[in-house]
Amino acid sequence: MIYILIEMDYKLQTQNHKRKVHIKELIIKIKYTMSQIFKLSKGEILLDEDKIIIKDDAKKQKWMLLLFILLPTIYAIRSFVRSIQTRDQFDYWYGSILGLFGILFLVWILMKSVRSDISLKEVKSMKIKQRFSRKILVIKLKNNRLRQVTDIENADALERYIKTNSLIK
Repeated sequence: MIYILIEMDYKLQTQNHKRKVHIKELIIKIKYTMSQIFKLSKGEILLDEDKIIIKDDAKKQKWMLLLFILLPTIYAIRSFVRSIQTRDQFDYWYGSILGLFGILFLVWILMKSVRSDISLKEVKSMKIKQRFSRKILVIKLKNNRLRQVTDIENADALERYIKTNSLIK
């Protein structure tokens, strides 16, 4: 919001008596919205003055990743339990190591957020990172969850916009 202060000195006269009425300050609120749209390979990011709206397929990607990690983890835990009965060392170590890494990876996946409407009051930090040849926007929320947005087409312009408009307060 931009506040414009207008000082006015105004005289008001009536028929019965003369009265001076001074209006010293008049505050006019002008709603100034700064919204910018950035394209993704499969969606878009809308940065508004008080929120971020992300339209992508993050929910689908999260469930696919959960499925692909959950199946080998279940198999590893099954191998570990079977190795206790058969006393097979290979199944014991294979099941315990792969099962442990699978469970840790599942917890890491579940800590990611897929929300599409994020208030700027909830954002702790925003950074553009490059992983291999992809540019990724990493939004760290105040509840210690991450929201990652992949395949940003014009990442340099987005990074400049974040820095110049100081979206994080």
